[in-house]
Amino acid sequence: MALLKLSLPLVFISAYAAPVSATPFLADSQLDLTLKNVWMFNTGDQLALLGVGDQSAWAQAAHLDYQSGWYSDLLGIDASWYSVAKLSANASFAGRDLLRDNHGHAEGFNKVGQLYAKLKWGDEAAYARLYAGWRQLYKFGALNVTRSRAAPSSWQGISIESGWGAISARGAWVTRFSERDEPEKRRFYTLASNKPIDHIATGEIIWSPSKNTRISWMSGESDNYLLRHGVEAQFSIPVAERQNLLLRGAWYYNRGLDNWEGARGFSHSARHLFTLVGYQYHNLESGIGWSKTKASLNNGLGSFYWHLGKNTRGAFNSPADGEGNDYVNDGEQMLYLYGKYAFSPEFTVGLYGNYGYNINYQNTALTEWEYGGYFAWTPKRFAGFSLFAGIGPSYGWKLNNGKPWLTEDKRTFHRAKGIGGAVSLEYKFGLLN
Repeated sequence: MALLKLSLPLVFISAYAAPVSATPFLADSQLDLTLKNVWMFNTGDQLALLGVGDQSAWAQAAHLDYQSGWYSDLLGIDASWYSVAKLSANASFAGRDLLRDNHGHAEGFNKVGQLYAKLKWGDEAAYARLYAGWRQLYKFGALNVTRSRAAPSSWQGISIESGWGAISARGAWVTRFSERDEPEKRRFYTLASNKPIDHIATGEIIWSPSKNTRISWMSGESDNYLLRHGVEAQFSIPVAERQNLLLRGAWYYNRGLDNWEGARGFSHSARHLFTLVGYQYHNLESGIGWSKTKASLNNGLGSFYWHLGKNTRGAFNSPADGEGNDYVNDGEQMLYLYGKYAFSPEFTVGLYGNYGYNINYQNTALTEWEYGGYFAWTPKRFAGFSLFAGIGPSYGWKLNNGKPWLTEDKRTFHRAKGIGGAVSLEYKFGLLN
């Protein structure tokens, strides 16, 4: 295994030790190195009864990404190697999902994150692409991967992408998943009984007549366990020169199938609706959003569970997936405010706020909220470099045996609070340029 870990990164480079062939398969290849440094912390006390305190982790990562050209303008192969090193971690590091949790000890790791063959047909007007192997499926139907941590996650399976004019379609059949903070390649299991789930299938149809207009319908199913449907839409309507009205929305529906256990999130079905109205004025953008969730759970506070089982990651494009809290509890409504200003094409500063209300648990009203700020810097004179930093407090409720911890008279609840933040530096450059 040690030899394998050492030799795999060299495979990316060894193909170029000899003179590059004139064939497009090698001549059009790309080999990129990304150095990524991420520090994340959270001082929240929601899990204080379990002994989980401040969470902090700091990691340095290196991504080696290879993309071949096309053999006979038809076939190709891509691969990615991820290496993550531990710089720092406290006792509750695992909550930040940066480093491997080896029985309570933080560790770095190495893995082949992507390795897939690709097949193409057509041109930009009408095309089809087929992929087979380990691949990142980012906001792909009902599936998703995380790219904000030290290493991204990936899926094993077959996926297809096609398009004709303003219409495009995507689909995937996957059987295993590799999470963002570990090298293991895991199969899917049910949430309560830990029974294997054979596969997940998903599909999506997208209509996008312009860059800022998009309507999509997606569906996904983890084999006879959980079914998801969703509709997402976004519009940018010109009002005046460099002024636009923004409209966004999403609706998701979950339904438990024959093997669904109703042990997490909801008993039978769940719905989530999100709408947003915003405005762009020159370099300033702001907006207000609202969401509502319905997710009844027997003997507990329900929530909209958007993954598809254990060892999976589902797509959920709603700000109810907050930086500190998830505003998707049964009956919960959420107000969302945001604003951002681009001082230049290189430097943007933003503010946001979420407020969740109308939650009722054992006749006790619950509320939660958060707010924060961030900046992003991508200097042109350092091509491939980016810096992001964000921080803000959040307020919710403490948990007792996984449920809201109420006071003895049940008139109110024990308030949870904390501050979370992250700093991420990334530098990407081509090794063949």
